[in-house]
Amino acid sequence: MKILQVMTPLVLMFLAGCGGGGSDGSASNAGTDLPALNDIATASTVVQKAAKAVVLVRTAGAAASGSFISATGLFLTNNHVLGDTVCPREGCYVQITFLRQRGQQRQQPTIVFAVPQSVDVGLDMAVVQMYDNPGGNKLTTPDYLSFNAQPPAALIGTHVTIIGHPDGRLKKWSDGVIFDTAGSWIKSTNYSLPGNSGSPAIDDNGQIVGLIHRGPTAQDLFTSNGANLYSVGTASAPLVTAMTVPLPAVMISTSAATTTDQFLARDYVYLNAHATSVQVDGVTANPLTLLGQACDAALARQDFLSPDDLTNALTPCFHAQTWIDCRVNASPVPYGVVCPANSDSLAWAGRFQKMNQLQTAMNGALDYYSVSFAMSHLQSTTGAGYSAGAQSLLQAMSGSGAVLDFTGAYYLAAFNVGSYNGANIKNYVTNYQQVSNYGQQAYNIALAGDLLYYFGSLQKSDLLPFLTQLYGNRNTSTGTKLLIEDIQYGLDSL
Repeated sequence: MKILQVMTPLVLMFLAGCGGGGSDGSASNAGTDLPALNDIATASTVVQKAAKAVVLVRTAGAAASGSFISATGLFLTNNHVLGDTVCPREGCYVQITFLRQRGQQRQQPTIVFAVPQSVDVGLDMAVVQMYDNPGGNKLTTPDYLSFNAQPPAALIGTHVTIIGHPDGRLKKWSDGVIFDTAGSWIKSTNYSLPGNSGSPAIDDNGQIVGLIHRGPTAQDLFTSNGANLYSVGTASAPLVTAMTVPLPAVMISTSAATTTDQFLARDYVYLNAHATSVQVDGVTANPLTLLGQACDAALARQDFLSPDDLTNALTPCFHAQTWIDCRVNASPVPYGVVCPANSDSLAWAGRFQKMNQLQTAMNGALDYYSVSFAMSHLQSTTGAGYSAGAQSLLQAMSGSGAVLDFTGAYYLAAFNVGSYNGANIKNYVTNYQQVSNYGQQAYNIALAGDLLYYFGSLQKSDLLPFLTQLYGNRNTSTGTKLLIEDIQYGLDSL
């Protein structure tokens, strides 16, 4: 199950919806067997108890799941969540949130320090020891899971429950049966989504029998009568064996010498470790300088063959946007943001503008993030960021002749811009039913509605029925429904 790639709660932008429908975006699902994710309160007592050990995990650019496996902060998840591409040998900063689920009082996220103990790339497993801070105390975690160590073949036919945070949202569960194996991997009929990476698969006694890390590809998912679901994970016996093996050589040490190319391939490892310098070819280098040089080289190219080619080439530029935040009063994040010097800030603003120009030249599509959030993060305060982001966004939209849609409306709402080309953003969003197939665009509609509420343009009494109606549309995707529940949870309305 692929990890969910994210920026920050206000930055998420995934296009929602699938299927056809009428002008209102509705469609009939009669006769189909569609997947479902379930609230923890509806689970058995065993599952509810086990779910207390499962938490939401956030690192640079990603959200996933994992579970505690000891009373002193030992934590199990995937390699691709907290392993060799994410966390160095010395440890990394991680944001975890307990009990983020319907029916529980909202908990503030906690930033902790995770030190890898066991990592196996082939099993997609990482076990880390979590501390309250570097060199500090191990976390006290009275809710934890134990293993039922079984080889893959012995698990065929076992009923399992997956508990995790699909799409990085509220905790959910799904059940299924293990029906196939491949080496150390197991395959079950459970439904899971990106964000469920690192979720435990438990048996009916509440013990771990597997670790989830994959899901079906799109062409395997749908049948003529609904959805053909499965999840792929690693069986418990190989996991337990791997926990006794030393860390592999692929694990990075942030204090060791490296090369520019190696740093660029794994820069998020350094970001999660709050590294402020890198030893490159015997010289101490600034990580942002290395990213800037690589970004400049990509921006200078004239030979992009496709949008994907352009996006891949600009990876150092995009990653730098996660590194940079100069706003002294911004919401805390687990990774180690940095602020370039004044002259470098101007250079980065120019890079972000050039990124948008290349994207627009390629296929006419604006790079909304680069001309809004990225520009705002170069400012010294959130207030100055809103102002700079709004100005840059409006210039880019007007300069390209962009027609207002719900993607643009989301970004405009995020920067408290009230109108565009004579259209009132609040009216456009709240009258979304006038737009054909609005159900397929419900994700950005929901985000825009939440931001209108955040800036005071919508009252809570208006936002809640607005969200309920969006949720009930037959063409609203599962990911959008999870988002809507997340917003309702944040309003203490679940």
